[in-house]
Amino acid sequence: MISPEHTTKAIQKLTHIGFTQLESEIYLYLLSHGVSTGYAIAKGIGKATANVYKATESLVRKGGIEQTMDESKLYIAVSWKLLLADRQKEFTTNINSLSECLNHYPEYQVDENVYQLRKMEQVIEQTLRMIEQAKHIILADIEPDVINWLALALVQAAKRGVEVRVKVYQAIELEGVYVTYRLKGEEVYAKTNDINFTVSSDGQELMMALFNENASTVIQAFRTTSALMNMRIYCGLLYELILTDLKIIIPQGNIQSAQKILTDTEHLHPFSNKNCVFQAYRQRYGNKRLSK
Repeated sequence: MISPEHTTKAIQKLTHIGFTQLESEIYLYLLSHGVSTGYAIAKGIGKATANVYKATESLVRKGGIEQTMDESKLYIAVSWKLLLADRQKEFTTNINSLSECLNHYPEYQVDENVYQLRKMEQVIEQTLRMIEQAKHIILADIEPDVINWLALALVQAAKRGVEVRVKVYQAIELEGVYVTYRLKGEEVYAKTNDINFTVSSDGQELMMALFNENASTVIQAFRTTSALMNMRIYCGLLYELILTDLKIIIPQGNIQSAQKILTDTEHLHPFSNKNCVFQAYRQRYGNKRLSK
């Protein structure tokens, strides 16, 4: 016996692949009851016979059901596995075709707005895109429950020559990535039930996100390409990474190692060295600096 909850959920999902509410009910009825007349279907689902006949015609065109050639037609549902395979193939074909069409348009526009994201999948997908598109520098502060989602992308970025520096709260190995471990990181992380991370890509795009404790809900998440905000967050992440390393080295009296940290990160300071972050910032507001 199929529960009403399962039926309701199945109808909802079927509407996501192109069936109407009525078509979904007819399809599920035929899956459960087998070969049926239009009248039997209408009686079984409690819908007007005329509407059911129209919906069966549509379902035949959509490949969801089959009908006999008799004057008094009989209907049968197409195997749900076959239906899903067909929809998957159709979806993939449409996506590939759409990709070719959209390839003539810019992927996204750079602007000064701050955008709020509410879906977990969107936050992660946008962050992965940022990492994959980074050309020079990635700076990040990532808590344990998020790092595994981003780890592979960070390692791959490092392999293609991007300088990747990440502050973490649990010991982790990321090949090619400069990992800064927060002393007593797990203790610090445990002080709240929330999960958060910040990622800066080339100092030109950033993502800041806060999830609930089981990473099922976005509490708050922002993405922006604002040059001003990116410059400020980039600098904040940079100094936080350096300070975290120095707080471990200096109490040990290892001045040479401390000096090496400062030397190795000197090129990352945007204003002192006019690196790619500085150039993007300067270019973005160039026209607005001109006196009127």
